Amino acid sequence: MALRRALHFVFKVGDRAKTARFYRDVLGMKVLRHEEFEEGCKATCNGPYDGKWSKTMVGYGPEDEYFVAELTYNYGVGEYKLGNDFLGLTLQSSQAVNNAKRLGWPLTEVEEDLYLTQAPGGYPFYLVDKEQPPHDPVQMVRLGVSDLQKSIHYWATLLGMRVIEKNEEKKLALLGFADSQCKLELQEIGGVVDHGTAFGRIAFSCPREQLPNLEALMKKENQKILTPLVSLDTPGKATVEVVILADPDNHEICFVGDEAFRQLSTVDPQGNELLDKAMAQDKSDEWFARHNKQKAAA
Repeated sequence: MALRRALHFVFKVGDRAKTARFYRDVLGMKVLRHEEFEEGCKATCNGPYDGKWSKTMVGYGPEDEYFVAELTYNYGVGEYKLGNDFLGLTLQSSQAVNNAKRLGWPLTEVEEDLYLTQAPGGYPFYLVDKEQPPHDPVQMVRLGVSDLQKSIHYWATLLGMRVIEKNEEKKLALLGFADSQCKLELQEIGGVVDHGTAFGRIAFSCPREQLPNLEALMKKENQKILTPLVSLDTPGKATVEVVILADPDNHEICFVGDEAFRQLSTVDPQGNELLDKAMAQDKSDEWFARHNKQKAAA
């Protein structure tokens, strides 16, 4: 559907320092902005947690033109259980492959010019060993589904994505809002989708005026609405409106009003410094070690 954009995927992270090293030093992404919050998000952006948390946006460029990662860190939670819901993010960058080899970051060659690696926490990333393009290197996000036809109906018919490619034999489909954007690949997994506790969220933007209609459509079609249309405040920044949905397999989907989000997502030149400062001030690991305890496993 015209004017809808793929924005980011939300990852819960238990080890912020190792995660920062992976995205910055291995993948070669930049910190676009970093924010600290004293209490949980009204739209459960950080998961079902009420305490202090942080959000770090990382990517190869601003969200106006690039698909990025949102890293949510809940203070006091050290690890999350993976499910079979998130099957990988694919990006093209021979530099990332070279970085991984130089730093000793584990790589598995899947096929010619394609490597599998993992972000801290076990999230799979596929690296295409070809020169990084001048546009967005992130090609697609792959999600597991239990019924491909039902999922295609939801994402294409209801949300307006275009089916770019469909492979009946491999039971997968590639969808997108535009050729220039990160795509969504749906892979039927032959069973129930398990989200574990590490479950993420994929975010898209649309003109703000579309949000009430989108919510009304989901109500009419008896689809899940996790968070009805709500305004989210970020101190000193634009207030955005979002509606949070869930597809037939309970993959969380955020739609945010595009106009305000473009203001909110402006790159903060202090982002890298703010992340480093927050990590230096985070003494939670030392506290747990001193008391012979481990951080909670969600």
